[in-house]
Amino acid sequence: MTAENSTLDPYAFHMIDALWCDLHGVYVKGWAHAYFAAPTAIHLRSGESRTTATELFDRPDLQPFFPSLASTRCGFAVYLPCAPFRPVTLEVETAHGTLEFDVAGLPADHPLNSPASDAGLPVDQFIAEMKRSGGTVLEIGARAVSPLAVLNAGRFAPECKFIGLDIHKAPGVDIVGDAHFLSDHVAAGSLDGVCSYAVIEHLACPWLVAHEINKVLKIGGLTLHAVPHSFPIHEMPNDFWRMSSEGLKILFSPAMGFEVVAAGMTDPVRMLIHPSLRSGPMLDFQLHDGMANAWILARKTSDLPDDAVRWPLERAVSFEHGRAYPSHGAG
Repeated sequence: MTAENSTLDPYAFHMIDALWCDLHGVYVKGWAHAYFAAPTAIHLRSGESRTTATELFDRPDLQPFFPSLASTRCGFAVYLPCAPFRPVTLEVETAHGTLEFDVAGLPADHPLNSPASDAGLPVDQFIAEMKRSGGTVLEIGARAVSPLAVLNAGRFAPECKFIGLDIHKAPGVDIVGDAHFLSDHVAAGSLDGVCSYAVIEHLACPWLVAHEINKVLKIGGLTLHAVPHSFPIHEMPNDFWRMSSEGLKILFSPAMGFEVVAAGMTDPVRMLIHPSLRSGPMLDFQLHDGMANAWILARKTSDLPDDAVRWPLERAVSFEHGRAYPSHGAG
């Protein structure tokens, strides 16, 4: 543990454990004391705005570093609604007077500036196995829907036969169809691989799609999927789901005729809560890592009965519903 001395007093110490700010305010969490006395009040000030911490809490972890500290009740967490881009000052009231500290950003090596990460989507592994088998691969959502999107057929050439399926006709699309009824277009047990990238969240009934993927894959075939988790709403009205890697493991589980080869989450993000909800535990919401995307690589191990997964979804209704997905735009 490290502590920063006040420039006003060599016996004043404080540490900022957590800090976030946006256009609406700033949140500071940490501890402070002076002359080995706990603070009587903690304030946060920026320009004309000022607020006081509602309570001070115990920090027993300080005792080994400050054995002469009379009380370890010197922890605080305070949120100040204020205009952005102004200096922020922490005011620490003690029995010996009020001390002020400039609130600065966390150092580059602070743990909060080193969010957790995970291995990336194993596209190369999937492609390599497909090429080794010289297999037939189908991509659900094969159309390029954003300026940065690319068609994937070339990545499997020349060893593999590639089939692109999408709800809209477009370059790279071989079959215009509904993934909920994939076996209407592809023979059962005929594919070596099925993949999709940022598509499952746009499918109304992904459990039916997982069943259809099982139906069209050969035993031992691979399926690879990436989906958003902590991600903005997009491509309305056909934005239905968010899934973690654990959710994908359920979708492609042994009960669904698959074994999970690998799964993970990628692309750490932080989320800001609306100013109207900033109280209590929600003030720490911005400090917890979210992950933008989740992925899974699974292998088919067994066939499922035709009626293993059921849902009252009519083909014509589902197809028209799917076509509500924008024919142009970012996905």
